[in-house]
Amino acid sequence: MEKIGIETGPVAFSSAGIRRPKIGVEGKFSLWFLSALALAEGSVTLEKFTDAKVKDPALGRLMDRIDAQLVRELKFGARVKVRLKDGTEYASFTKHPKGGPNNPMGFEELSLKFRNMARLVLPPEDIEPLLERILHLDQLEDIGQLMALL
Repeated sequence: MEKIGIETGPVAFSSAGIRRPKIGVEGKFSLWFLSALALAEGSVTLEKFTDAKVKDPALGRLMDRIDAQLVRELKFGARVKVRLKDGTEYASFTKHPKGGPNNPMGFEELSLKFRNMARLVLPPEDIEPLLERILHLDQLEDIGQLMALL
């Protein structure tokens, strides 16, 4: 990969405009870090926002290849263009961010996100039963059945 160009609207750019995060938590607010992390590791999950990750030289080199620009007209949208070393280019555009009302996550995507977050705070054996109870929340006779797993 030679270069990634990102154009995004003011919401994403202002909330993720830290060019070079210095500590793990700042990585959550950096289009450059988020993009490099997704490219290098295939996913972005909470446990990856560490001081070591934001200081990782390989991720730093990827961030150097990312050019992020504010394009106010995009509002909530984003355009991404990836140029490979052989000159091949791939481009994508989304008008609405994933997970919003105009581009909702499917159940599998929500379940994966839930599992990734829940494993940070819940015993592994409680995650699937909890997810199952949430899925059938309307069938619970007693909310205590759900609360017992929290």
